[in-house]
Amino acid sequence: MPAVARYAKMSAKPGQGAALAQKMLEVAAALRGVAGCQLYVINRASDDPDTIWVTEQWSSQEQLDEALQSEGACAQISEVMGLVQEGSFERVDLEPLGGVGYPAGERGFEIVNLDEVEDMAAKMGFGDMGEARFARGELGALGTGISLQRVKPGVRQAFGHSHHLDEEIYVVLSGSGKVAVDDEVRDVRTRDAIRVAPASVRAFEAGPDGLELLAMGAHHPGDPVMAPGWWPGQP
Repeated sequence: MPAVARYAKMSAKPGQGAALAQKMLEVAAALRGVAGCQLYVINRASDDPDTIWVTEQWSSQEQLDEALQSEGACAQISEVMGLVQEGSFERVDLEPLGGVGYPAGERGFEIVNLDEVEDMAAKMGFGDMGEARFARGELGALGTGISLQRVKPGVRQAFGHSHHLDEEIYVVLSGSGKVAVDDEVRDVRTRDAIRVAPASVRAFEAGPDGLELLAMGAHHPGDPVMAPGWWPGQP
């Protein structure tokens, strides 16, 4: 089944621009995890705050149709159209061909042992902290990042970081310690999974038995934002 994409444009009724933007963001949030929804991005015209653009991509027309026919979707469509100026709705149907972040029709696999991936912590002068082995390149992954990170007993990572776009999930493979996310610090232990939203700053500190982590998430070049020496409460 071929993927499908669409652009939609709509203008809000007078005074309803902010309400329309908020409602469309709620629609997008409700589509998280819906089968077949690969992309659903809400944009606002830079020169007209009452004009909203939607960029969407679905795995198939069948899955798109099924999502639109659900009871929740029907209710949301009614609410959206109640905010839209009559006659302003436009839609363009598209056939995705490929490009950055869209590996159309790709097949195959790769196996890499994470302990054999180069330790970037040692290479960058952070060997006293632990290890950081990033395997995306060796795996040939296009849109997924994965790394094995080890923090030595009693040591805190030398920097925090956040992202513009990439959501990450960390799994504690062994050991224990603390994770700091924005202004909160929580204890973590073996088999804990920690999901961190893109814009939240995060860092880890190992307990007396060290901390071994598997980090996974989407990958966009140039997306990380580094925060050297960051920890809640630190100047």
